[in-house]
Amino acid sequence: MATVLQKAYPASVRMWGLDTSTHKQMSAQFSGVVVSADGYILTAAHTTTPGFTYLVMFPDGKEAIAQALGKIEMAEDRTVPDVSMMKILTPGTWPHAEMGYTTSLKEDEPCVSIAYPESLNQRLPTLRFGRIVNAHNEKGFIQSTCLMEPGDSGGPLFDLLGRVIGIHSAITNGEQYNFEVPVELYRKYYMALREAKKFNSLPEQSEKVDADPQATAIQSWPQLKDLKAAFTQADARLTQYCVWISGGGKKAQGAIFSVGSQTYIVSKSSQVSDAASVFYGKKQLEAKLLARERETDLVLFQLKTPLKTGIVTTATPVAIGKLLLSPLAERSAVVSVAGSQPFSLPKFYSAGFLGASVPYKQGPMRFSMVRPSSPAGINGLQEGDEVVAMNGVTMQKPEDYGATLQQLWPGDTVLMQLKRGDSAYSSRIVLAEKVQQPPSGHPAESFPGGKSFRRDGFNAVFAHDAILQPEDCGGPVFDTDGNFKGINIARFSRTSSLAISADEVFRFINEKSAR
Repeated sequence: MATVLQKAYPASVRMWGLDTSTHKQMSAQFSGVVVSADGYILTAAHTTTPGFTYLVMFPDGKEAIAQALGKIEMAEDRTVPDVSMMKILTPGTWPHAEMGYTTSLKEDEPCVSIAYPESLNQRLPTLRFGRIVNAHNEKGFIQSTCLMEPGDSGGPLFDLLGRVIGIHSAITNGEQYNFEVPVELYRKYYMALREAKKFNSLPEQSEKVDADPQATAIQSWPQLKDLKAAFTQADARLTQYCVWISGGGKKAQGAIFSVGSQTYIVSKSSQVSDAASVFYGKKQLEAKLLARERETDLVLFQLKTPLKTGIVTTATPVAIGKLLLSPLAERSAVVSVAGSQPFSLPKFYSAGFLGASVPYKQGPMRFSMVRPSSPAGINGLQEGDEVVAMNGVTMQKPEDYGATLQQLWPGDTVLMQLKRGDSAYSSRIVLAEKVQQPPSGHPAESFPGGKSFRRDGFNAVFAHDAILQPEDCGGPVFDTDGNFKGINIARFSRTSSLAISADEVFRFINEKSAR
């Protein structure tokens, strides 16, 4: 994995359409990979329009302008073969990855994705690990188990030599169904794709593709079909630190910690009711709820009778690309790979909900919409009312309105100073939880268990590609050497589960247990 990170990570880029006169974003974000020092980029055809300009963002913070060149979309089926190339226009010598060979791919060969899922909206990419399921399906795509979702389109799939073997194209329902464009097509039509045009059939101009000079280094790993079986002993050892928590119609995992002579349980607060009971195997433990923390979504229990086991409070940082184990109290562990360093994830889904919006324009800030059944509507706010101040903050521009609400949680109270016509009035409103929208039917929204209800508003989380369900959250995450790395806090999306980092967990335990 170290080879992949060294050779491939710097060349994996985030992109979106750019109006170069206003520098405004003109499309959804997507991913790509630079494959030459002078800046040729491989991506997916459904993300680009030939001749249009795009902003290219590298992991090291550098940015460049690129132009979309040729793309191939068959007239009878636009999803095939989904090939597109771009060229960086900004002068420079750019980090780039080597192109590999599709002909040497093997079933159960390990593979690595480095791309930018749109849901996380992060400047740095996330890494995902998987295996080749099918080197050439009926439509000519590679099928892998490296999880994808919108935003990853156009991103690279690498072999363990750090070479690009495919480009992310599509998904269908089920986490095992991820499809990539074979890199062979980019090799074959590399010169034709330098022209900024759309091809509705395969270009006449093509290049001869040689055999893979490193084909003998490619190996099949059948054990990847059931990777968790390789960690049966580690799973059995780490399960001693797991409990499950149930009550009030909710269920969660929990982690056991030993601090001095006391035993504490940490879990996911929003998944644990006040009436919850703690179980160690089939035995119910007598536990006192000590504290909840909204910012981390952690909850702390103290056991009346200490256990002889528990995680000790020694933090070690997570390392991208390292295998992780999430032991569970009632079934075998989930194996994943660390996809990021810790990062902050601002409140969006978990922010307090008012139910009134203002337009983004100059002048007095008046409501353009008030939902009748929302806290704003129930408290009598009306369209056309002017917002003067919120919680003592004068509203000078529309951004002030959003920024003030963004700081608040469901259940918080906001004091609003308003004007209706020539009359000033005030209203004190308790914010609600945002109504969760039902799944759209898009494959990225269709996975067992769905997303956690509370999945953002965190200061120190890392992403990994564990396939968890919401009730699996609250339990511990270890590396394969048994070092504690954090607490699973949310199934965030199809590609990502989130974990609160170990040092944040220990801070929480030390602060709350000392009271």
